[in-house]
Amino acid sequence: MAHPTRRRVGKIVGTVAALALISPLLASCAGSSGGSSSGETDVWIWPDGLSDKVLSSVDEKTPLKVSTIGGDFKQKLVTTFTGRTGLPAVSGVKGEDMPYFLSESDLFTDLNDLGAKDIVDQYPAWKLAEATTADGKLIGIPIDIGPTALYYRADVLEAAGLPSEPADVAAATATWDDYFAFGEKLKAATGASLEVDMGDVFTKSIGQGTARFVNEAGKFTGDSDEIKTAWDRAVEAKEKGLTAGLTDGSPDWAAAITGGSLPTLLGAAWYQADIKSATADTSGDWRVAPMPGGPANIGGSFLTIPEGTDDPEAAFAVIKDILSEQNQIVAYQDKGIFPSATAAYSAPELTAGDDFFGGQSTVEVFAQAAADMPTAYTSPFENQVAAPFMTELQNVQSLGKDPDQAWDDAVTAGEAALKAAE
Repeated sequence: MAHPTRRRVGKIVGTVAALALISPLLASCAGSSGGSSSGETDVWIWPDGLSDKVLSSVDEKTPLKVSTIGGDFKQKLVTTFTGRTGLPAVSGVKGEDMPYFLSESDLFTDLNDLGAKDIVDQYPAWKLAEATTADGKLIGIPIDIGPTALYYRADVLEAAGLPSEPADVAAATATWDDYFAFGEKLKAATGASLEVDMGDVFTKSIGQGTARFVNEAGKFTGDSDEIKTAWDRAVEAKEKGLTAGLTDGSPDWAAAITGGSLPTLLGAAWYQADIKSATADTSGDWRVAPMPGGPANIGGSFLTIPEGTDDPEAAFAVIKDILSEQNQIVAYQDKGIFPSATAAYSAPELTAGDDFFGGQSTVEVFAQAAADMPTAYTSPFENQVAAPFMTELQNVQSLGKDPDQAWDDAVTAGEAALKAAE
């Protein structure tokens, strides 16, 4: 699923600092958006953010003017808000950008005022929370979600004398300690690595909890016990020789998963498309099990209505149509966009076995992960505060920096990043 909103957000990179500087201007622009024109409903989305088949179907009933915008989609929205004109009736907002736009929620229509209460029970509460302000304003309906799981090569595990059936692998890797012990056996038998890199262990661990780098009061929490536990776990993985030190999605990564030197991967539901496109020759060898230690979510975006659009009721009707259960099933088949509407998980189109995964029905694993997902607050400044931690982990991984010194430096830099953003 080559969807920019769903790729690599677990790396916790990027910044909103520059945009934060223009917040006062944005706040003054609320209610200045454009909307539908020439009888069409204007929709903005990034490449592959929505299914073309779904959009064509909706267009037959409600004429749409769809603009596919490449590059920095968030910056495009901010620039247009700043210009006070030209905004669409419906716009996508990427999941990683939603914390920023929640801090500027007056720029968007409260979907509760349009009857969102009648449809919100279709979606996971934790995902809706990501688009809900502290005072209860809902500014987005989820397009998709990214529940995580453990992808693995059954043939490599079997050759190593390890469990290879999903239920058996799940039992053998239920906790991170179990997973690392499993990885040590794998390493001893085959020389293969268990994890892509230290950052992958770190971000997935954080995603399993409710603590992030900045709390709801705006205080730095990057030095909390939860974050330190995730850091120590990433360091442990390296010290045990379980990390490959590769860049996720790189040619070296593709070669490693194809050759079997990296037969286990932690990733979201959409990640299966990355695997399929990178290693078609291993079709039938892969399986999916729950992620060790519990689920995390990576990615998943929203449809919103900018404040002041000409006909918000019509815009909301378009959102409901695009994100109907049936259309989400179509989107999954067309683009691999994993449904946010939980009722879709029982559809035959999703529950059918996947030949790439040896006939396994993988949706069951992701559906359970979605049901068990923790809810966490994410600050508008999360990305820039988290970035030094990722940098320092890379310094440990690639440069051999002392992990304790790297932690101290990450905490210092993270605190400084938050102060600079405030």
